[in-house]
Amino acid sequence: MERNRRYRRQIIICEITMPVEDDYSAEIDWMYQCLGLGDERDIVGSLIFREILIANREERGISSRELMFKCNVTQAAVVYHLNLFMRTGLLVKEGRIYYLRAKNLERTLEEIENDLARRFDILKRIGRKIDEGFQ
Repeated sequence: MERNRRYRRQIIICEITMPVEDDYSAEIDWMYQCLGLGDERDIVGSLIFREILIANREERGISSRELMFKCNVTQAAVVYHLNLFMRTGLLVKEGRIYYLRAKNLERTLEEIENDLARRFDILKRIGRKIDEGFQ
C-alpha cells in the first residue's frame, strides 16, 4: 500500500489573472501559482522554481544543496518544495540532481497535459460504465 503512494501524482491548475505587462519575472510567478505550487506569499517556493528554470536554461540539473545555498533557505524547505514539484510531474530526479521532466518547460507542460488527457479518458470510460449501471 505504501508503495502506491510513492507514485501518486496530484496536479492542480488554478485560474489566475495573467500579468498585464510583458514581465519575465511576473510570468514565472504566475506560472508557479497557476500550477498550484504556491501563492504570492510563497516566496521560497517561487525562488526554488526560478532556480530550477535557470539551471534548465543552462542545460543542467540542480541539487538540493545548490538550491539551499542559492536561495538561502533550509534544506528542509528545499526538499519540501522539490517533493511537491515531483508529485506534480514537473521534475524528475537522477541521483542527487533534479531536472525538469522534459527538455524545457513547454515540453514538460505538454507531457503533464498528456498525463491529464490519459487520466480523463479513464475517468470518462468509468463514468460511462457507472451511468450505464444506473439505467
